[in-house]
Amino acid sequence: MELAIPQYIADWLKKHLKSKSKFFGVQTRPPILGSLIERTIGFKTEGQLQFYNTKAYEWSKLYGIIEFCNELENDLVVLVDSLVERMTKGVELPSNLKTVLPSDATLTIEDLKLIDSL
Repeated sequence: MELAIPQYIADWLKKHLKSKSKFFGVQTRPPILGSLIERTIGFKTEGQLQFYNTKAYEWSKLYGIIEFCNELENDLVVLVDSLVERMTKGVELPSNLKTVLPSDATLTIEDLKLIDSL
């Protein structure tokens, strides 16, 4: 099966399997799609934060992420999202939450380097 995930992203994820980093998917897609992606690229997330209320999507997504950060207050949480600027405007974020706005429709190699530097 072929997915629209660049190989460099799959390689980056696999490299982080060996580190102490943990990855959680944050998406509105059904869990089966996340599972399919994981099997295809050989990468396992620690879990998924799910958001299905499309009418309140941005608010409920941000609320869920802030709640997640508060539960993991001693860990660094990195949010990479194309809506990050609009979603977080005027909102006080937890100190352990770092946001990254992707440079393009998909993460670039430079974006991955930025995430690694956090």
